[in-house]
Amino acid sequence: MFRILKGIARWLMIWLYFVSLICFIGATLGVLSHVCFGFFFVDTPDYAYLADLGLLHGLKYSSLWAGGLAIVLCVMRAHREFQKAHRANIG
Repeated sequence: MFRILKGIARWLMIWLYFVSLICFIGATLGVLSHVCFGFFFVDTPDYAYLADLGLLHGLKYSSLWAGGLAIVLCVMRAHREFQKAHRANIG
């Protein structure tokens, strides 16, 4: 029973890591894109406002995809671990 709970906790932590990483990347890209577009296309940009707006947009849109993408990444990682263990048992 403890082994099962340990496995569930491990995969939950890996999933949360992937979700956090995806949200961080989305927020960073949102800030950078809004500030760059403001620099190129606005006459007198307010960089603090653009950075805040970029953080909000980047975090909102990346969090929409983060959960599902994190599940896919966890399945890919589990498959890789299974294949590695399976090869070790055969050879």
